[in-house]
Amino acid sequence: MNGILVKLNRAVTRLRGDKSGVGAVEFALIAPVLIVLYMGSLEISVAMSVSKKLARASSTVADLVTQGETVDKAFLKSMVNVAQSVMMPFRTDGMKVKITGINIDGSGVGKATWSWQQDNTQPYAKDSTQTLPKDLAIPNTFLVRTEIEFDHKLLLIMPGLSDVDIRTLNMKKTYHLRQRIGDSVTCSNC
Repeated sequence: MNGILVKLNRAVTRLRGDKSGVGAVEFALIAPVLIVLYMGSLEISVAMSVSKKLARASSTVADLVTQGETVDKAFLKSMVNVAQSVMMPFRTDGMKVKITGINIDGSGVGKATWSWQQDNTQPYAKDSTQTLPKDLAIPNTFLVRTEIEFDHKLLLIMPGLSDVDIRTLNMKKTYHLRQRIGDSVTCSNC
């Protein structure tokens, strides 16, 4: 019995001094954390790029609408294509575009003079009160507001998180711009 304990003691001593598997064990412990961090940073950077593109699309549409004195539904419908073009190379299915002409009266209250959304309906009733940022509610002026909504689907989904629904980020960008010519922008058939 004494010989077995001596052999066992020698084997344990030899294994205790052997450091050849330490790197593999450390890698096995650290690799999952690093992979999750890498995937998370990838998702965040893509979502930030989509958000920047959405803001650019909203400002581009507002810029094009304010360049003339009158618009119509056909022109406004073409703004959906403009927004989709700006969003490239990201997908654009499910994008919702709303464009509203807002007249601000002498007391600084904004009222919708016309509004349009991509299904050719009016999202806001004529003369409905519109909430505006305080800096833009200048009495006796006119604004064009562009709203673009988009649901960004995340590329990577954690399969173990069944109770947490983080697969879609709801993004919305709103842009206000003043007309360039005349006192307002009118819509002939909105």
